[in-house]
Amino acid sequence: MLLSKSQASASKQKLRYHCSTHLLRFVFTLLLGLCSTHSLGTSQEESEEQLRKLKANIQELSGWLVNANQEKSGLIKSLRSQEKQISQTTLEIKRTKTKVSELLKELSALNAQLREQNKSLNAQKSYLIEELRALYLEGKQPVLKALLEQDNPQDSARYLTYFNYLRDARSDVIERFESDLRKLEKTQADILRRQTRLNTARAELEQKHQQLKAQSAQRKSTLAKLEKRIENKSGELDTMKANQARLEELLLEVERAISELELPNESSPFKTQKAKLPWPTRGKVVEYYGARLAQGKLRSNGIRISAKINAEVKAVHYGRVVFSDWLRGFGLIIIVDHGEGYLSLYGNNNSLLLDVGDWASPGETIAYAGNSGGRNQSSLYFEIRRNGKPLNPKKWLRK
Repeated sequence: MLLSKSQASASKQKLRYHCSTHLLRFVFTLLLGLCSTHSLGTSQEESEEQLRKLKANIQELSGWLVNANQEKSGLIKSLRSQEKQISQTTLEIKRTKTKVSELLKELSALNAQLREQNKSLNAQKSYLIEELRALYLEGKQPVLKALLEQDNPQDSARYLTYFNYLRDARSDVIERFESDLRKLEKTQADILRRQTRLNTARAELEQKHQQLKAQSAQRKSTLAKLEKRIENKSGELDTMKANQARLEELLLEVERAISELELPNESSPFKTQKAKLPWPTRGKVVEYYGARLAQGKLRSNGIRISAKINAEVKAVHYGRVVFSDWLRGFGLIIIVDHGEGYLSLYGNNNSLLLDVGDWASPGETIAYAGNSGGRNQSSLYFEIRRNGKPLNPKKWLRK
């Protein structure tokens, strides 16, 4: 169909419009991609810079922390050192137990493999013995004997082919037997190596247990000396007041350190998690938020959960670890920043698994419960704060 001049002109304009539109879209997409790439790179650089600043700011806390943990008699310094040693030894024991468990599994698998290999080799050995017996009964030269006994040349050729097949078959069986024998020897060598490593790991585990026992005895002696210094209730009150004051000061220092820290939007905001958060550990609440302490002179800013020694302590929400160290009165503490001013605090742990700057996922094990900080019973002290103000954890945890 022929087009008029006006139709042709309109068609050309329409084509130019579509082409320019596609070109503009392409250029816009390209520019957007470049901007996104630049933005991503900038975001990563900013995140790394924030982490560097965070670690530098937390590092500045070290001097404050040393002063906060000081004691004229040196007993607190001894307690801190002993509880940190116990923490390290406990983690080493856990790692060694894991190693022993893995070696036992490997040995079990290797022994099962060895049994199968022995079974297969015994079957092959029986077959080869029968073949050798047959060859012996046939005479030293069974092929030549069979050929001489045949009158028909075609039969001789057929028998020769048969014996060649038989010879090849026997050769394959022998080669397979030798290969399987080498595999069995390798399995036996692997078992010996694993057994040696297992014996070493078990000896190491026993040594660590003895080390932990000695460290625990030293800690017990230090605690007894500390308790003698608190001769009356007023002494206990002064100690508890000082402990709370140190924690408040620590939280202020942490707030300053993380003031410029931003968290990526990788989970639901903490403020939307009321009555939805998982419990940090299993156990009964033995100290409630607001509970009166030291003859009613102080109130608890968190809850205390009775937990077995080395029970898993888990992060209640996504966030970044902003403190992981020992504080007088609260022992080994880990503090997680959840953004928008929300923090969760986990105290009196036996061991800490994450360090400053590490990310914590909801339900991830971040510590093991204990009695650090000079407590006699194993438990977990747990707080939730917003902009430094303590909140009732039970209102945030699942029913």
